[in-house]
Amino acid sequence: MIELLDDFVVRSVIAGLLMVSIAAPMGCLMVWQRLAFLSDTLGHAAVLGVGLGIWLQVHPMIGVLVIILLIVISLSRITSFNNALSETALAVTSHTGLAAGLILLGTMPGQSVNLESILFGDLLATTKTDLAMIFGTVVILLFLLAQHWRSFVAVSVSREIAQAEGIEARKVQFLMYLMIALLVAVMMKVMGVLLIAAVLVIPTSSARLVSRSPEQMVLISALFGVLSLGGGMLSSFHFDWQTGPAIVLSASFLLLGTLVVRRLVRGVG
Repeated sequence: MIELLDDFVVRSVIAGLLMVSIAAPMGCLMVWQRLAFLSDTLGHAAVLGVGLGIWLQVHPMIGVLVIILLIVISLSRITSFNNALSETALAVTSHTGLAAGLILLGTMPGQSVNLESILFGDLLATTKTDLAMIFGTVVILLFLLAQHWRSFVAVSVSREIAQAEGIEARKVQFLMYLMIALLVAVMMKVMGVLLIAAVLVIPTSSARLVSRSPEQMVLISALFGVLSLGGGMLSSFHFDWQTGPAIVLSASFLLLGTLVVRRLVRGVG
């Protein structure tokens, strides 16, 4: 098994499957709570974290986690957890974080910074250390999802009903935001800061068209995620495309195909 991990293709496939396994349930929760833009915001702001980490001469992931956690805590206080986070606050944070990060990275001429990898990810460059970090994160997030799934779904359906049932909606939502922050911090290595939201939202949107229950939606979303991963990686090998964008494009084609099939089935019915 250890020898297999020396193959970059095996590492990238494992990393992709791990990403899909956690993107499905997390993506569903984000769509149900209208938090798709939150992952986009955190992804853009992560560029500032990368620049901060390099500037402080520490691992960029530390800078990313610091910036993302500060943003999540600040936004949660500003918006008071009213249904969805303020779109204005998210937009300002997103663009400011991306702009500040690009400027900070641009002031480091002596540093070898692969800006393209930061923006669009590099799944095929996954190292053993990256894989271990992704695996650990997925295990933690899946454990938290298993422990709090009922509460997450209840708050997503109706915050008021959840509170009436004794669920502390504020704490549940804050935990969810922290989980999204951790997910974005790790996924940026694989998908890049500009494509994280797409991987979380597009397969989930496809699953939403054909699902009848929350759990079914998660499973179908994971299936669409695996198909998107396979299609993207095959396209990357055959046409020499960047892997991250190819995965997103594959997911979009699947969404379009699902819409067409659904309309045809309704027309026949």
